[in-house]
Amino acid sequence: MINLVYSKSKKRLLSISTGILVAALVIMLLLSGCGDTCKTTVTYITYSPVFANMSDLRDEVEILPPQARESQGKIYIYGQYLLLGEPEKGIHVFNNADESNPVNLSFISIPGNHDMAVRNGRLYADSYIDLLVFDISNPNNITLANRLEGVFPSYNNAFGVWTDGEQVVTAMEEQEVIEVSQDCADNSPGVLWMANDVVAFEAASIKSSGGPTIGTGGSMARFAIVDSYLYAVDMYQMHIFNVTASENPVDESTIDLGWDIETIFPYKNNLFIGSMSGMFVYNIDNPAQPVYMSSVSHINTCDPVVANDTYAFVTLRSEDNEDNWCGNTNTNQLDVIDITDVTNAQLLYEFDMTGPYGLGLDGNILFVTEGDDGLKIFDITDVSKINENMIQHLTGFNAFDVIPNNGTLILTGNDGLYQFDYTDLDEIKLLSLIPASH
Repeated sequence: MINLVYSKSKKRLLSISTGILVAALVIMLLLSGCGDTCKTTVTYITYSPVFANMSDLRDEVEILPPQARESQGKIYIYGQYLLLGEPEKGIHVFNNADESNPVNLSFISIPGNHDMAVRNGRLYADSYIDLLVFDISNPNNITLANRLEGVFPSYNNAFGVWTDGEQVVTAMEEQEVIEVSQDCADNSPGVLWMANDVVAFEAASIKSSGGPTIGTGGSMARFAIVDSYLYAVDMYQMHIFNVTASENPVDESTIDLGWDIETIFPYKNNLFIGSMSGMFVYNIDNPAQPVYMSSVSHINTCDPVVANDTYAFVTLRSEDNEDNWCGNTNTNQLDVIDITDVTNAQLLYEFDMTGPYGLGLDGNILFVTEGDDGLKIFDITDVSKINENMIQHLTGFNAFDVIPNNGTLILTGNDGLYQFDYTDLDEIKLLSLIPASH
């Protein structure tokens, strides 16, 4: 049985056998008796992966009556409809014709789902290693139209565990908690012992214009549709699908992007890719073969991105807490990048933030979500003085991602999905809340 050691402070998950872990602990205990230094107790937690066969998971896709929303996920707008993601579970469908009273229509149960995009009445959604196509032209009668199997192979290495094409890791189960005494003076990054691929870490007690009808996603999206192409990024690749025949996507090509890829934002003929190490710009004049233009590197953090004709805006977040995968450098800022020449993108300005997540642009208005610190709204007419031109700071709720939509701001957070009327920025009004049941 494979066991994993989970580091809450370092956020690493790597394969380790029980025998090797025990051997490493014995060595540590023996060495701890040497010297007259003080001792401290360190806690290690072992986990085992839970495997599932894709053949079984594929049978679990179904259209269900409305369900309670338990956790935040991606948001997507398609006409008068709202699609709310439930990570690993599926997508909630709402009729949002009356923004003050959205109506819950149904729940699309999709194991392993995180992302979505819509074009011409067809919903594209991931399900672990598969791409699914749903016909939502009649939202009251949604049907599964097609499935492309095995097109997202990086899902086979979830949690650092590699599996074959028909198996995926669906969860991690805690197996054992071990306490070890070690020298106080040991300033190593929690590494017990290393041999081949074995590591144990310390636990400290996660363009579109006319033509086809295309929806709008938030800044945390990994799926983007531009004209007749769907671009989907995973941890290290971009997958390009031709969706001219809406129900029959063609897997045309795959591009290696690097590591720790997080988000994709389309603007005109460019794709802006956010990663934990920087922002990349790809040109899609040839939509089937995106071409790398330039990049801007930064410290290891989470970084969604939005852009206009002249600038890209990137939030960097690195918190030191047990649920964070964004590094522990305590870097929280808003970066402004000059993209006038996309072949030579340049960082212009950096502004301190509390703990930024998603962003949204509406002309010269920039919306930035700040987690438990709520939502901040800035006038970006002068990008050199964004920090001096905050219009509003709304608090009292958790804010994760936003989509500005013709005077209505759609915001998702731990509490649920909020809709605000921001036509008057001096008097922003709450229209509705779709609560999350925890």
